[in-house]
Amino acid sequence: DGDSYVFADPDEDEPNAAIFSKSDLTLSGSGSLTVDAHYNDGIASKDGLIIADGTITVNAADDGLRGKDYLIVKNGNITIDAQGDGLKSDNEDDTDKGYIAIETGTITITAGGDAIQAETDVMITDGDFTLTSGGGSAGVIEEDASAKGIKAGVNVNIDGGTFTLDTADDAVHSNGSLVINDGAFVIATGDDGIHADSTLEINAGDIQITESYE
Repeated sequence: DGDSYVFADPDEDEPNAAIFSKSDLTLSGSGSLTVDAHYNDGIASKDGLIIADGTITVNAADDGLRGKDYLIVKNGNITIDAQGDGLKSDNEDDTDKGYIAIETGTITITAGGDAIQAETDVMITDGDFTLTSGGGSAGVIEEDASAKGIKAGVNVNIDGGTFTLDTADDAVHSNGSLVINDGAFVIATGDDGIHADSTLEINAGDIQITESYE
């Protein structure tokens, strides 16, 4: 509606986010929303979470935006500072869920964990991304921790966009296949620049890796 709103999280344990839904949740409109989650997640849905538009700022003690079944970003200006993951979908029980789909938008994430993390697939059509994880390429993380820029448990597909990635762990990582059809990437990482456990396919794009371990 064009207005601005500020939400702080509640004092009790439930819900586990400043803005929480037990079913599908959609945020849309031209206004601005600021969420300060001192306890857990910023905005979370136990089903799906859709960001249709708007200016959203999240400061979270854990994850910034989390949709268990899926997280879809259609557009918007999103800024996240999270001690956990930035964008997250974590349904482990259904192979058709647990995905993140980003159509476009301006997304800036500073995360202690992964900037973008999906249990299954990460699909990016376009957008402007500035992602920092684990303190950046010079950051030091625990051996069993994950501080990747873009991470998928199954597949990553990127059709375009502009990406500035500064990560302690892999910048772009897939446990399965990874396909880049286009996009401009500037990558500084303390580990791998672009990593796929199965297959890696780069069809077009401009990729600059300024710093990496491998």
